[in-house]
Amino acid sequence: MAETTNSNEIQQNPIHDTPVLATADQSTIDSSITHEPPRKKSKIPSPEKPRLLEERIGSILSCCICLDLSTLAMFQCVNGHLMCASCFNHLLADCKLKDEQTTCPNCRCEISKSNCTRNLAVEKTISELPIECDYCHQIFLRSEIKLHQTEKCSDRLTVCDYALLGCPWTGSFHNLSTHLAGCQYPSKTGLELICTIQEYKRACDEEKKCLETVVDLLSLNQIGVSDLILKPLRTDDFVAKLYFETSRFTALQYQWQLRARINDNNPHPHTTVTRSLSYQLVLKSKVSQTIDLKFFILKGPHGDPSNVSIQPIIHHFEFSPNNTETEYLKLPISSHECNRILSSPSISFRLLMVQLDKP
Repeated sequence: MAETTNSNEIQQNPIHDTPVLATADQSTIDSSITHEPPRKKSKIPSPEKPRLLEERIGSILSCCICLDLSTLAMFQCVNGHLMCASCFNHLLADCKLKDEQTTCPNCRCEISKSNCTRNLAVEKTISELPIECDYCHQIFLRSEIKLHQTEKCSDRLTVCDYALLGCPWTGSFHNLSTHLAGCQYPSKTGLELICTIQEYKRACDEEKKCLETVVDLLSLNQIGVSDLILKPLRTDDFVAKLYFETSRFTALQYQWQLRARINDNNPHPHTTVTRSLSYQLVLKSKVSQTIDLKFFILKGPHGDPSNVSIQPIIHHFEFSPNNTETEYLKLPISSHECNRILSSPSISFRLLMVQLDKP
């Protein structure tokens, strides 16, 4: 009986093994023919998180150019598309440099400072939206975040109270008291601090000298004050370059003209992020003797008072029959202020000229 059972088991095993092997071979053949990748397990779709109200409002009120919620003024085109003041001025400046009509990036309608208006409702709504503090990462209203980050946040960056003496420490405000307890600069001698004090005094002396020079120039006899408006013009080159020029004006009994250019006559200033404005003073009258002149430029009274702030730099030049043009002198303004100037319909400056007495 045992032998019969074993023979039956031997006969049954090949019967069961043969279909299994055939199935495996068949699947290999099928896969090699169809070249189908193995099936992946299907993912269970995760439910989307509902967006917060401030997130939905923020995406609606953001600038259509930088896509950011700006704390600056918000302008809108005639169709209501929003642009922050920085992008708006940059867009106007770019199109003026390219000699093109400025259009809205969304609807392509014409825009300018005359047909675009500020949207105060959007500005007030943005000021009530939450924002995270850069230092303590707590949430505050946008209208409160500036005061918090500059005066109230305990994690804001600050410098040592003895920074004027040369202490280089910077850190969080809550660590200031710990630093002051061990700061060595209050106990240093005058000999150890003399280099820092001399450098600080040198900077103060330069500012004082500039102010004293302005006062001395204003006390002289021959002074000319001219309020000028620079008008945009184009060269006749194949690639027309933008430059600015004033009408002829009379000062100190002579005829003068002021010219200005962007980025030192770069052929493609609209492709650069950094921008500068330089000017040149030209004597138009014919003279037979030298004119010893000092001059400087200030912000004009006719333009937007918030457009630019110019630190006066006094220049000295001797005009002669063979030397009637100064070199181009850079205005001490930032790229952002340069864009604001270019976005204005007219550029207004005040030029002060003082003719020095001959010895």
